[in-house]
Amino acid sequence: MQTECRPGGAGTGATGWPGFFRAVAVDFDGTLTESGYPDPGVLAALDEARAGGLRVVIVTGRILAELEAVFPDAGGHADLIVAENGGVLARGGRRRCLAAAVPAGLAAALSRRGVACRRGAVLLACNGADEHVVLAEVRRLGLECQLIRNRAELMVLPAGVSKGTGLAAGLAELGISAHNTVAVGDAENDHSLLAAAELGVAVAGAVSALKAGADIVLAEADGPGVAAFLRGPVLAGRERVHPRRWQITLGTLADGTPASIPASQVNVLVTGVPQHGKSYVAGLIAEQLIRLGYSVVIFDPEGDHAGLGRLRDVLVTGTDGNLPSAEDLARTVQHHRGGVVVDLSAVPAGQRTGYLDAAHRQLEAARGATGLPHWLIIDEAQLPLARDARAWFEPAAAGYCLVTHRPEDLRPEVLLAIDILIALPGHDPAGHLADLVAAAGTISHAAAAALLAQAGPGQAVLVDREHPGTGAVVTIGQRETAHMRHWHKYTGGHLDPQRRFYFRRDAGTLTAMTAANAGELEHQLQTCDDAVIIHHCQHGDFSRWVADVLGDPPLAAAIAPAEDALRTGTASTAQARASLTTAIRQRYTDT
Repeated sequence: MQTECRPGGAGTGATGWPGFFRAVAVDFDGTLTESGYPDPGVLAALDEARAGGLRVVIVTGRILAELEAVFPDAGGHADLIVAENGGVLARGGRRRCLAAAVPAGLAAALSRRGVACRRGAVLLACNGADEHVVLAEVRRLGLECQLIRNRAELMVLPAGVSKGTGLAAGLAELGISAHNTVAVGDAENDHSLLAAAELGVAVAGAVSALKAGADIVLAEADGPGVAAFLRGPVLAGRERVHPRRWQITLGTLADGTPASIPASQVNVLVTGVPQHGKSYVAGLIAEQLIRLGYSVVIFDPEGDHAGLGRLRDVLVTGTDGNLPSAEDLARTVQHHRGGVVVDLSAVPAGQRTGYLDAAHRQLEAARGATGLPHWLIIDEAQLPLARDARAWFEPAAAGYCLVTHRPEDLRPEVLLAIDILIALPGHDPAGHLADLVAAAGTISHAAAAALLAQAGPGQAVLVDREHPGTGAVVTIGQRETAHMRHWHKYTGGHLDPQRRFYFRRDAGTLTAMTAANAGELEHQLQTCDDAVIIHHCQHGDFSRWVADVLGDPPLAAAIAPAEDALRTGTASTAQARASLTTAIRQRYTDT
């Protein structure tokens, strides 16, 4: 098994929080029952799970009529049935085929060769002993079919149909994410079932290959094992299991091995001094979560995460100042199932906290009902989660990624709910950041300061409460999308005319060129005459305007050396031009 387990977060279970998992998909033969009608004990456990809010899906290789013959009240103990190894859905008396049937000519050909088979709506069911004959006929007829073993049984299915695809279709009908689902099985045809869910569970009597790939192997076989699991700590939220297949790779450790954190059921804090890459790391986490199929909402006060909109499954809203209502945002998340970036950069600062409060309440209500969104990423989290802010925060829900340069301003219960800390150090490794690393990692202040001192540019210190006494320096990996640092300052052209930058060849000669934002400044610098560059560099005009008007001292500090170099003759005009434009571009799009 490739699994990490940790106790549930503060407040899970006892608070009434419904928990991370919303559905359980259970195989029938060999899992729910050894054979025939299920034991009353496991049926009682299924009914208890449903009464507690879990959806139950029975996923079987059986033809639906054959299942109903031995388990006629299956629909009374399950919310949905996936039959014929993913080929048929049954719910509330309705049945739907998910694929075209295996061609009838194959059944006729097998009959002529003395091979008995049973025809379902989609599949053919045969004896495993006849596999070589079935395969020969499939090849002779030139069919695109697959042969799937289920212990002594053999199923012939259309290509691409599996228990995993059937479960995906069933969950879509129920409105539940596969990431909020546990799957339990025992046989060869259950590999795709377990792989399709967030957590794959094998009963004790499962085939060896399935147990080897499962995230959890139960201590008991079939019904008793399933009943104990349904009543156990994982579904109740008292214990969190983190499969290695659902991980976020932050970067690499000193020995070159990947540094990863769980992709669900944890709370993460990304912190450090300003301008050291916190939002970059948050975007790196968001990218990978979205690629893994998690539902993510990013609250973006400064427009740092607009670049995520380049991903196919990401919506960016609010860039023009028109934010969706809290109710509309929650509805969008339920239907979109990808990433949603809420850009608050055009919203007056005084209105942001109120919007965040309303939006969070709606999203948390939706998450309580459906499990979505899986993650809330909150940049500048010290504002809505400050010590004197209204108390919205559901630590039992997990799935918070908080980004702040002022962790000391967060309410104590927020810090206590953090599972994983990613710290990007600055010039004072022995200060407040070391206190936080020491507390989160259960290490001494001196050890925390030493870790922070080791971390250079592009690196962070990673600590996990589940592994006390340890910490690691991580070299942060590359992102797929560009980090748009304070993108509104780069693209926003709302400066009044008297505050814009006017390009001159000398003190008395204006050109026709102006800049109302950093993006326009970069563009004009690329095309203006050398005389314009020389005049403004001699007077330090570029850095002064950036600092005083755009309010971006770090960028002003980055471009001032280019002005000085041209003024002192240590750089040519072409070199100064290149240095100025590069500094602006890196400030707004790089780490």
